[in-house]
Amino acid sequence: MNWRALLLMLPAVAAPALQALAEPITIIELRDEFAKRDAEALDIAYLDGHPVMTGEMLGQSFDAILRDCEGPQKACEAIRYVSCREMPGFSRIEALEVANAHNAGYKNAAAYAEEKWFGQVVCIRLQQDFRDDVQFGFPQIFEWQMELEDFLQEMDDAQADKLAVNVLDNAAE
Repeated sequence: MNWRALLLMLPAVAAPALQALAEPITIIELRDEFAKRDAEALDIAYLDGHPVMTGEMLGQSFDAILRDCEGPQKACEAIRYVSCREMPGFSRIEALEVANAHNAGYKNAAAYAEEKWFGQVVCIRLQQDFRDDVQFGFPQIFEWQMELEDFLQEMDDAQADKLAVNVLDNAAE
């Protein structure tokens, strides 16, 4: 095939590829997608100019902050999910160790520890971009749900381990 024939075929190949480009998502569309997936308490607001949805999934509250937004409707091409779990009785070092153990598991989401006025928390953060041919929908929500589920299980395990150590320490006294 010569180069002229390739040039003639280029528009036929490029047109479907351009149609597959993802569209930015608004906060209303984000809320509607999560509502379809049985997420609860879906409140929307604007925080420092960023659209934010607060919701609950798997019994855990989370924030979904839309990023890379443009236009009057604030259509966005990225989301940052954040959820924090209280870790009562954990020291700062223990909370950092739990976060580091999570991060060593080669997951898509990153964990970090913070000290709040009520004590230590360990948080998880997942960044998703949907540019090019990635359309926001079920796969992104499912990824967040799986990351959140793994995180919650790890936090429950860490609390159970700490309780077991405390019981053994008290029994030894």
